Amino acid sequence: MFEAENARLAELKESMRNKAKWEKRLQELDRELKEREREANGWKLRLADEEKEIERLMGSSFSGLFFSLIGKKKEKLEREQLEVLEAKAKYDAAARSVEDIKKQYGEIQDQLQDVRYSDFEYERILQEKEKLILQQNGELAGLAEQQADLTVHLKEMKEAVQAGHSVLHDLEQARDYLHSARNWGTYDMLGGGILATYIKRDKMDEAMDYIHHAQSSMRRFGKELQDVHMNLPIEIDISSFLRFSDYFFDSFITDWMVQGRINDTLSKVEDKLHEVKQVVRYLESENGRMETRLNDVKRKYESMIETAE
Repeated sequence: MFEAENARLAELKESMRNKAKWEKRLQELDRELKEREREANGWKLRLADEEKEIERLMGSSFSGLFFSLIGKKKEKLEREQLEVLEAKAKYDAAARSVEDIKKQYGEIQDQLQDVRYSDFEYERILQEKEKLILQQNGELAGLAEQQADLTVHLKEMKEAVQAGHSVLHDLEQARDYLHSARNWGTYDMLGGGILATYIKRDKMDEAMDYIHHAQSSMRRFGKELQDVHMNLPIEIDISSFLRFSDYFFDSFITDWMVQGRINDTLSKVEDKLHEVKQVVRYLESENGRMETRLNDVKRKYESMIETAE
């Protein structure tokens, strides 16, 4: 039934393999050409320098007169002439390599002209064949539906993973600033002075900002989880973590209260961080399994179309 289509698909597959091979070769030739052009330019400059040196020795330059006076002008001239010949030979060889590469490049470009649309033609014939088979083959239609469902679900899963990573980033930043605030708070309680108090408050403020970011990103994460039929408690209780300056309450009792609030909030952030990490790891695992499943369905689907007779 599909003899002509299958024969043409086989031809186009070979053309597509050649296209990939030749495109790769063009990339290699392009790199090689640039290298050989640099080499040729280097020898060209070297040749020009050597020829100028001979002109100086042949003329009435100071170096020429100097070598003439000490009786070594002929020896120096012969050596320079040899160096000119060497530079000329190296330049000629490099220039020939450049021309050879350019010739190869042009030949492959000509070959590519015959196959440049092979992948588009292959897809066109395959789609026509696919339409005919779908009308007659219920199994293929079922695979097509599976592909569509898996593709949509995989997209939702990837979006959920991305949202989860945003939550993790915000919670990790909050945790780090709270750790730092706790350390500076301990130092402050031991008499660290106004600088320790200032740094502690700054770290608390930074932590609060990231906690608010985390609440917002967790709300987005929760919506993405609903799309993949999962739920996650998304609130962090920060009512006990007040944002105030203890410049005006500089006593051990007040510092102790602030330190307690820092520790409580840090504990809650770490708990939520652990919880979100577990969910994200699960999502990433499911994402990997779903990608494998989708690839298997795609391969089976494409194989059924290509081999249908």
